[in-house]
Amino acid sequence: MSIKLEIKGIGVFWQKKRYLFSNFKLKLNPMRKILTFIFATFITGSLFAGGLVTNNNQSAMFTRLQSRNASTAIDAVYFNPAGLTKLEDGFYASVSNQIIRQTKTVTNNYGFLSGTKPREYVGDVTANFFPDVYVGYKTGKFAFSAGFGPVGGGGGAKYEEGLPSFEMRIADLVPGLASQLLPVDNAIKAITGTDPGFRNITGYSSDILFEGTSVYLGFQGNVSYKINDWLSIAAGARYVSAKDTYKGYIQGVEIDAPEIYGGSQTPGDYLRTVYTLTGSNPAFGALPVFATYLDDATTVEADAELTGNGYTPILSVNISPMENLNIAVRYEFQTKLEMKTTVFDGKDAEGMFIQDSVAIKDMPAFLSAGIEFKPMEKLMLSGSFNYYFDKNVDYDGQEDVEVNKIDDNFLEFGLGAEYGLTEKLRISAGWSATITGVNSDYQSDMTYSTNTNSFGGGLGFRITPMIDLNIGGQYTMYAEDTKSFNHMLGTVPVPVVETYNKKTWLIGAGLDFSF
Repeated sequence: MSIKLEIKGIGVFWQKKRYLFSNFKLKLNPMRKILTFIFATFITGSLFAGGLVTNNNQSAMFTRLQSRNASTAIDAVYFNPAGLTKLEDGFYASVSNQIIRQTKTVTNNYGFLSGTKPREYVGDVTANFFPDVYVGYKTGKFAFSAGFGPVGGGGGAKYEEGLPSFEMRIADLVPGLASQLLPVDNAIKAITGTDPGFRNITGYSSDILFEGTSVYLGFQGNVSYKINDWLSIAAGARYVSAKDTYKGYIQGVEIDAPEIYGGSQTPGDYLRTVYTLTGSNPAFGALPVFATYLDDATTVEADAELTGNGYTPILSVNISPMENLNIAVRYEFQTKLEMKTTVFDGKDAEGMFIQDSVAIKDMPAFLSAGIEFKPMEKLMLSGSFNYYFDKNVDYDGQEDVEVNKIDDNFLEFGLGAEYGLTEKLRISAGWSATITGVNSDYQSDMTYSTNTNSFGGGLGFRITPMIDLNIGGQYTMYAEDTKSFNHMLGTVPVPVVETYNKKTWLIGAGLDFSF
């Protein structure tokens, strides 16, 4: 997207004591609106533990241990369905919630952005309600279970000052209009001997807001069967209901024109001022036309949502070669998600959102493995590994677009330990890490992924023989990443460097029940 104004063949001559301009042409290249929201997959996907678009922090117990792939407690409904056969016969339930805060920071050194360079943009992601609910019934060799939780997304993000990809389009008005008004200044100076300085635009201001939410709710059911004392299997499926919402605007765009011509004003008003000051000469008739265009183009509103659903088959195996050792493997198939767009009140961000259009938002298949080992009665050690098949997912989101954004599949590791201080009180701590496989084509100010290290800790307390309390906290550190690219200012590539960072903390609490 670019702005290009061309002034061709200016011929100046004197006729009846008036200056006339012949063969004056102000040309607009065909283009989309000057400003658009490029929401793409910004808020969609994993905000917390897990892969690119998968949440793995699916219980309060995970929060305090960071490793649950070999669980044989009620949260095994999600992490290890085959392990539910290790429970005693009876009915089990679990309810938990996590409160999550994430800060996303993008810096950009584009020279025409206002303020100090590099310019920093901060987005706050909030999730006050991140629930997980599990129920299970174990009888003999069978266990039947169901679960509910946000398997992707789960929060909302707000950027009070927008993002670089929004504002760079506005910043382009300063050099763009200045360069295109230069020939007008030169033509008038050639005739009058005086440079009017119409091109002397020094800055801009704007009002930008972007808000997005994403919730991928998973409804899961499993059937588990104990083959013998050391081997169990399970099969299940998850129904995923996905919804992304996008709201925002760009408005109040003004440029800082010379004070003699009115100072700060909208780009359209300034071009009309220039046209008036040239005597409304027909030779400059394209100026008011372009002014009207800018009036419309510099006011953008978005109010849209994408909705869709898909299904995830799940297979699970649990192996217990000895009483104090448990090994688990789980495979989740790829979830096909096609999300349909709905635009409200015509606020389509100047054509960025198209009513009833479909976006591909598949969730990748992944393989998980875990181990739990109890070297003594009071101590439990746990290890987990997840391998996400991201290379099989079309992350550009469109069938007719082929952009390779993934070099390697996503990896996640976890280690945890729990120790019983008393008969009722247990403490735990854990570490998890991720290695992303994205390349620079994936990274943008709206969607980026970097390697992480997370640390969690907390406690478990048995309130009664039937009720267990889990409380935990987690902090995630993200590796910083930098991307260099060219921003097109008209037809001129301008080098830009962006830096991406995040930080996340959360607290979780839950109650487990057995009957």
